[in-house]
Amino acid sequence: MRSQAPSSSSYSAETDDGVYLAAIEGGGTTFVVSVARVLRHDDERCDIDDIDDDDDETLLRIGPTRLRLLKTATIPPRDDVTGRIPNWTPMRIIEETCDFLIRSRLECVPNGGRRYSAVGIATFGPCGVDPASSDSYGRILPGSPKKEWRGIDLLTPIARACGVLPSSTSSSSECDAVLGGGVGTRWVGFDTDVNAPALAEFRHRIHHRPSRSSRCSGKALTSLSYVTIGTGVGVGLVINSMPVHGLLHPEGGHVAIRPMNDDDGDDYDDYSVGYAWGMERSPYGGRGTVEGVASSVALTERYLRMTGGGMDGGGGRRGTTTDNDDHVVDDVNDAQSREVLSTLPDDHPIWDHASNAIANLCVTILLLTSCQKIVLGGGVMKRTPLYGMVRKRVWKLLNRYLDSVDELSEECKLDDVIVGGSWGKVGSGLVGAYALALDAYDDGVKLTVVEERRRRRRETNGKEERSIASSLDDGGDEILSAHYDVERRWTFALGVLAGLGLSFGCALATSVLGRGLLRRR
Repeated sequence: MRSQAPSSSSYSAETDDGVYLAAIEGGGTTFVVSVARVLRHDDERCDIDDIDDDDDETLLRIGPTRLRLLKTATIPPRDDVTGRIPNWTPMRIIEETCDFLIRSRLECVPNGGRRYSAVGIATFGPCGVDPASSDSYGRILPGSPKKEWRGIDLLTPIARACGVLPSSTSSSSECDAVLGGGVGTRWVGFDTDVNAPALAEFRHRIHHRPSRSSRCSGKALTSLSYVTIGTGVGVGLVINSMPVHGLLHPEGGHVAIRPMNDDDGDDYDDYSVGYAWGMERSPYGGRGTVEGVASSVALTERYLRMTGGGMDGGGGRRGTTTDNDDHVVDDVNDAQSREVLSTLPDDHPIWDHASNAIANLCVTILLLTSCQKIVLGGGVMKRTPLYGMVRKRVWKLLNRYLDSVDELSEECKLDDVIVGGSWGKVGSGLVGAYALALDAYDDGVKLTVVEERRRRRRETNGKEERSIASSLDDGGDEILSAHYDVERRWTFALGVLAGLGLSFGCALATSVLGRGLLRRR
């Protein structure tokens, strides 16, 4: 699964039977949890247009691997009466997620549901993705704009619920052996909810040939970026066929952007106000950034300001005192308050701001990383006309600087560079979590094989040592006598050979010297 060219792996028809995976897409408002069984691995490439799994909602294809979705749930679920998403605490969301995983494990996994084969967790960030950093790995980091999630440990309780981490361990060597201990992660894949979809999109697209209507040059795909625009804006990167981590992980949603009224002359508000979630910890204070303009939170605040009911730069409502700050923050955190965006027409000026911010981000990605594909996803991108608006704005901002590149030589070719996600019915975040689980399973199998070989080598060496020791105990004097006798014979033989060699050398030297004297005479 990890190589660019399709090849045989752990997911062959003979070996994937009985492989059960758990996947968790962690969002700040809801978690999507799912359980699946690996069906098969197809080595032969096919056209991406010929994929026929769309008719079966329980089938999921990631590159050469097919999965059967067994159970999926959104936590917390919408209220049946009001249709609203309840605001649960992080601990309650995690507890319900773990309960679902335990129940599904007992129901779906054979052999008593002892454990899943592997689990993948794709979560909002910033989060700790370095297994060597035991104090932060698997946790939401303090920089998160979602205050209630800061420092929350996602990995440990979920790994225990999946049976891949013993429930009796906390911070012991046994825990390190399962979760990595600075060496790597076994049976658990953990990354951001944008790096994981970027990985899934990359694996999927390198296995399938481009669409027949594609205008691309046909170069081998080695780089891809996945951008999600929802309550926040995140960027995942795959460069040289590998996800980018480095110091942490990409945080491209916080790059500064160029306001529209700088070059269009439109009478829009400037971007100096910022947005409520970004004022405390986000770069630039959330002002004039992609997330500060294009996220659903920022767009909702902008709409409220446009209609006279919005928030000022200090987080309070215009025309009110800041005594209502808590109420305002509750409104921003309430997912329903952002659903007003779905009622706006496609020609509403708010979408101009969104497309400008997203286009600025795409231009930055193209100039900085030279990515071959930019995949856009997330709740805001369900507004389909945004794709065309973004491409048009990208072409204008690039100003034909990269038109020597075939894929960027014409505006219409951006249709194949800036694209939508490969999975419509199943969210890209959840698919990314399954991609992490597949990799974790592959890594776990390889590590287990290596350890088994080492164990057998140690056992073989131990048997040989015990055999020698036993022989010495049974007849040590005879063995030592025979050993010394062999040594004496070898010493005598070497002495004879050395004497012969010395005699031959002396004779040769005498002969040479004698001939030299005769010639002089």
